[in-house]
Amino acid sequence: MKTKFTTFLVSAIITTSAFAQNTSTTQVSESDSVSSQGVRIGIIKSMLDYSVEFSFGGGPSSEASTKLDETLGLSAGYASLPVQSLGWTTNGTYLRLTKNNESVEMARVDGNLAYTFNQYVHIKGGLNVSKFTKGDSVVKLDAGLGGQLGLGFQLNKNFGLDVGYTELHQSGKIKSTFSEIDIKTKFSGLEVG
Repeated sequence: MKTKFTTFLVSAIITTSAFAQNTSTTQVSESDSVSSQGVRIGIIKSMLDYSVEFSFGGGPSSEASTKLDETLGLSAGYASLPVQSLGWTTNGTYLRLTKNNESVEMARVDGNLAYTFNQYVHIKGGLNVSKFTKGDSVVKLDAGLGGQLGLGFQLNKNFGLDVGYTELHQSGKIKSTFSEIDIKTKFSGLEVG
């Protein structure tokens, strides 16, 4: 998965460089000086791996991981992406995660700094906070700090596409009859919005 992601990023950087080469000699009009600005509503499709690390009463830890069957979500946020300048985006996202016909729901808030090469291409990266909100097998865990890195394409005034890598973290303690279990969860993988 990391090799595919690295290949994707290298291809994206080459493509971005090709798009951005002639922008310094092109006169920018008023309407072209902003790639995207305003409220954004999106559909999110993620291909996430899930891993959990746990230990009993401070003893040695064990780890298990699996790939989720399906992850879909909705997001709403705001973007300010001026061309050839530093910009930002922020989003609130609701995700539904499914594995073996069991679903859990998660809320995520993220903030990103972005650089827009021209009115079509930008890169962004930032931090997120996520928390399970609902589901049959949901354990009460504390919200965790994660991150994301992505490449965005503004297809026209009203439609764009973001592709990137995201990591979501949560942790906590569960009391059992015999001891306390420390749990750390991580969701990571490609995300398209």
